[in-house]
Order: sequence, then C-alpha cells, then structure tokens
Amino acid sequence: MQHSNLNGVNLGGWLVLEKWMTPSVFAGTNAEDEYTFMNTPDALIKLNRHRKTFITELDFAWLAAHEITAVRIPVGYWLLDGDVPYAPGAEYLDWAFDMAQKYTIRVLLDIHGLPGSQNGNDHSGQIGRAEWQHNKNFRIQSLHAVEAFAKRYGSHPALWGIEIINEPNSAAFQFALRSYYRRAYRLLDRTLPSEVKIVYSDAWSPRIFAFSLLGRERAVMDVHLYHMATLRAKSHSLDWYYRKMTRRVRMLKRISRLHPIIIGEWSGVISGETIGTLPKNDADQLQYAHFKFQKEQYAQFAGSFYWNYKTEGTQGVSYWDYRSIVDNQ
Repeated sequence: MQHSNLNGVNLGGWLVLEKWMTPSVFAGTNAEDEYTFMNTPDALIKLNRHRKTFITELDFAWLAAHEITAVRIPVGYWLLDGDVPYAPGAEYLDWAFDMAQKYTIRVLLDIHGLPGSQNGNDHSGQIGRAEWQHNKNFRIQSLHAVEAFAKRYGSHPALWGIEIINEPNSAAFQFALRSYYRRAYRLLDRTLPSEVKIVYSDAWSPRIFAFSLLGRERAVMDVHLYHMATLRAKSHSLDWYYRKMTRRVRMLKRISRLHPIIIGEWSGVISGETIGTLPKNDADQLQYAHFKFQKEQYAQFAGSFYWNYKTEGTQGVSYWDYRSIVDNQ
C-alpha cells in the first residue's frame, strides 16, 4: 500500500498549553495545565497574547523554506465553542489553515484534549484522573466535538486528516476505546471529503490496536516513538537504542503493508543518563546522529511529525525544538 510521505512537525504548546514548553505564559501563577491556568487572574489576556505570537506567518514561511510538507496541530475539544474555564479560539485555527494553504503545507488536525481527559496529562488540558474511558457522556461529547471540527474544516484544501484522539490511556481490552474508534470513523466518513484521512491512536500498543479499523479505506494509525522515555532506556547503551529502534521499525513496516501508519510524534532526545557523562561535543554528535537515524527510518511511513516545531526561549540546540536543530547545523 503506497502513500506519499509527509515530512512534518507538531505545533505543540500553541493551542493546547504545556507549561514546560512555554513557561513564560505561566509566570507568576501556580498553574500546571491549561485548566488551572484559566482560573488565574488575566488568564484570557495572556492566553490570547500567546496564541497571537507563538506561531506567526514567519513560522509557516520558515517551515515551507525547510521542506516541511505538513503540520500536526494539537487542539482541545473546547477550541471551537469553549467550555468553562477553557476559552474558545477558532479564529487562530482558521488562520493556521489559511497559512498552511498559502505555503502549500498539509494539516493533520489533532484532537489532543478530550472531555474528562483521556490520559490525565497536562497535554489533555488537565492533570489528574483520566475519566474519559469511564464516562459515556464524555465520549459522546467527544464525538460531537470531532464532528464540529470536521464540519468546519472538512472542505478546507489544506486538511490532510483529523486525528480523533491523542495518547489515550491503555487497558487490557479497551472496549470503550475501540467502540469510540468505530463510531468516530462512521461519523467522519459521512462528513469528510473522501480524500481526507481519519487517524486514530495506537494507545502505545501498536500490535494490539493494529487493524482496529481494518478495511476502512481512509483509516490511519498514529504511533508515537519516544525512545528515551522508558526506564530501560535510561540504563542501556546507545547500541541498545538503535537495535530497539530497528526492531520496532521493522514491526511497524509489517503492519503498514496492510494498514497505513504515521509517526505522529517522535523526538531526537536521548536520556541524560545515557549521554550525561560524555563531553558536550560527543554528546551533541551522538544526539544529532540519533535524530538523523530516526528521520530516515520514519520516512518509510505515510508521514512523520517531529515533537516539537519549537519551544520557548531555546538557546542553541534543543532536541525538543526542531527549528533549533535545523538552524544550528
């Protein structure tokens, strides 16, 4: 099954706040996520200032000039209509779609935060207990939100796909999640133009969720690869890293023969435990080699999207900041 590869980046930290990426937005508050931030003084003024300035037309021009063909834009379910304390901001997403069209960049619209939180992490909107899978009303509300995004942006020429959930918590059988996938697919299949993809998460378990929507012509599975994130990764050699990556890519290629896959998030970051004792120049070279190796490997799939395009206040190279990697080579 052949697909044109998308060379992409994520515009994370923009329309869904993540404190570690944009700490200045949270300065002077005790907030740790967008939910608690929106309950602080002058939050809406600060949020709109951030939304207007963190991503501008100059960023889209830079992306186009550096052969980025797609952006994955994380949004919260609240972006179109709001949901107190979350503030709406559809005008910023409208603008992003128009910029993408102007610079011939495709958009994967990623519903990153869902009602009740699908994983309890800050990037879902609120840190805490993940209630999404345990509450049918949250899942129904999610379907309404997904449909609203599809109706608003489905006919936009820049739209490549809509991702119906990001990084949901994993469980043994995932009956609720699988049911949500089927219902969301049917809903979007009726709403979207035929060429637009419907993307679902592997929930960190690609073997288990592969073929969840097998036979659905426009379904694409999103896999996220962060090799530095496991406990084993922090205590193993770089040779172990590369063997693990090679095995995982081989497994995903087997799946992709029948079912298209994107690498929706990946990073060149290597754990500090692995490279922390090395001289800076050696560490930099190893980290860049790690970045290049992954970029080449993931080009075999329907698309790959680096996490992240940029972070706030980066000095020199940060491997969470794609722009800094490119600008400093």
